[in-house]
Amino acid sequence: MKPDLSDRTLVLAARAAAAAGVLSCVAVIPLHRWTTARAEITDLYLADLVLGTVWPAVGALVASRSPRNRAAWLLLLTSLIGPYLLLSHYAAIDALIRPLPGAAFGAWVAAWGFAPYWLCVPLLPVLFPDGRPPSRRWGLFAKAVTAAGGAAALAAMFHPGGTDVSPVVVNPLGVETLAVPLGAVTMAGSYSTLLVGTLGGVACLVGRGRRATGAERDQLQWLMLGGLVMGVCLAFAGLTLAGGLLPELALSAGLFALPASIVVAVLRHRLFDIEAVLGRSVIYTLLCGFVLAVYALAVIWLGRLAVGSPLGYLLVGGAAVAVAAGHGTVQRWVELLLFGHRRDPYAVVSRVGRQVAPASEPVEALRRLTDALRRELEVPYVAFTGPSAEAASGEPRHGWHTVPCSALGQDLGELHVGLRQPGERLLPQEREAVDEVAGRAAALAYAAGLVQDVASSRSRIVAAREEERRRLRADLHDGLGPVLAGTAHQLDALARRIDRAGHEEWAGQLRGLRDRVKTAVGDLRTVVQGLRPAVLDQLGLPGALRELVNGYETPACSYLIAPECAELPAAVEVAAYRIASEAVGNGVRHSAAGSLRLLAEVSEGFLVLTVEDNGCGLPARPRAGVGLGSMRERAEEVGGRLDLLPVPGGGTRVRAVLPVKE
Repeated sequence: MKPDLSDRTLVLAARAAAAAGVLSCVAVIPLHRWTTARAEITDLYLADLVLGTVWPAVGALVASRSPRNRAAWLLLLTSLIGPYLLLSHYAAIDALIRPLPGAAFGAWVAAWGFAPYWLCVPLLPVLFPDGRPPSRRWGLFAKAVTAAGGAAALAAMFHPGGTDVSPVVVNPLGVETLAVPLGAVTMAGSYSTLLVGTLGGVACLVGRGRRATGAERDQLQWLMLGGLVMGVCLAFAGLTLAGGLLPELALSAGLFALPASIVVAVLRHRLFDIEAVLGRSVIYTLLCGFVLAVYALAVIWLGRLAVGSPLGYLLVGGAAVAVAAGHGTVQRWVELLLFGHRRDPYAVVSRVGRQVAPASEPVEALRRLTDALRRELEVPYVAFTGPSAEAASGEPRHGWHTVPCSALGQDLGELHVGLRQPGERLLPQEREAVDEVAGRAAALAYAAGLVQDVASSRSRIVAAREEERRRLRADLHDGLGPVLAGTAHQLDALARRIDRAGHEEWAGQLRGLRDRVKTAVGDLRTVVQGLRPAVLDQLGLPGALRELVNGYETPACSYLIAPECAELPAAVEVAAYRIASEAVGNGVRHSAAGSLRLLAEVSEGFLVLTVEDNGCGLPARPRAGVGLGSMRERAEEVGGRLDLLPVPGGGTRVRAVLPVKE
């Protein structure tokens, strides 16, 4: 309950501050009319009233939704403008019309009460929308701007001289002996915050807007649009040499545009296609500014063009032609600055292709493709689904846009591009890039299917080979071997009989034939042993695995072998035995382990073989030796895989997963 109470307190405080600022601005209007009817003071500007009413009201709105958002309290800082204006008029009445109690405090506030504006403009782009700087570097920037603005406000509190409301109203706490350094600090601090700080804030806003996704991206782009309108209006008001109502209205409109854009960003950030509006606004602002700047420079610097002169029209026409010729280039640069590469389909496809190129096989290439496309389009989710391959990057948030993938006349899957927000539609440039990438994904899926077919064919060939070897071994061992051995015995008996008959020469020849047959029997046994480990036929796979770990004292070996391992395809039996033999040998010879365990089980159509020890573990960079390569190759031959993993606490786990069914 305590955090809720604190949040309610913050909301009430924000609303109270905003109400105080707005009521002060409302009260100062009749007070200004009454004062100007009796004395001469500075005009009350509409821009000050907009700043003192709209900005704190928007701050209270943001605080009501997120009480701990520092951007809200930055906007609420402008609620001091109303009391500043009210106290300034109070001090002016005291100095020019009649004495009033406490007027010295009003005169002191009049000397520095405008300072909150110095901080709001540069810091708002850094803190909006969540109230936190995007990085530690920008956090330091915000602190530096705050320090500069605070130093300027502190110096203004003690700077002697008149105030904005009237030269007669002077700072009662002004220190005459420090007038020059205090004035320098005030000027340096104010200009550094308003100029350098604002430029830094704009850079932060643009960079953050390019990296953001979803609702945050839309909110930042609304702030960009409001800042652009504000900048154009302030520039128009500043460049207008003559005073009057029009510059005042432009300045007020600019100060109104920024908080208005924040309201839309907070409440209805999906109101329009903000990217299109923002991009076109920036482009046309730059182009129009270029034309006006060309003409203004010619008029001011050359001093040769009179209003309506043919040369002036020619110069403006040339600038317009240059604008028309460079419109495409400016558009590309602006979109690259604001939105990155995702609005340029060719750049997206090119960058995705460069990140896919290092892949060593099609499935890895598909994973790289989904990762790269998600980063380039700055979407939360990209996935490819198909019968031959699947790959995904990120997590879907608000659904996805689906693009069919086909190659060589075959439908090979679908490419899913996650939406940044509910109901979003991809831009035409983004759809064009996705369609092109979908074609590449289809080609990779086709290649993955071919690789899968080759691997499956290889597995079937290996299985057929091992089954044939098992049959040949049985035939040779049980058929041809005994026949040859019997023939050798018969030749030996015949040689003895011929020798007893006195034909020693013939007997010697028969003994030679007998020896060659015995040699052939030995060679045949060697061939039989090479076709398949004899222990598998003698004991079966479970017995052969038990024999591998029996008889060791160090390490102490144990095993757990499921009964289902007794009836497996020949290829799987041979691969499992060879892998287990190599893994147990490595554990005994190289791991310095105290215990070693062998596990074998059949689960969901796979034989899972694990050899685990508690030895020295894997080196930081294990070398792929002959044994490890042989184990991995035997696993892959039958369509399985081999994993070499560290054991928590020290040790190594060799895990082979081998399919036992087609």
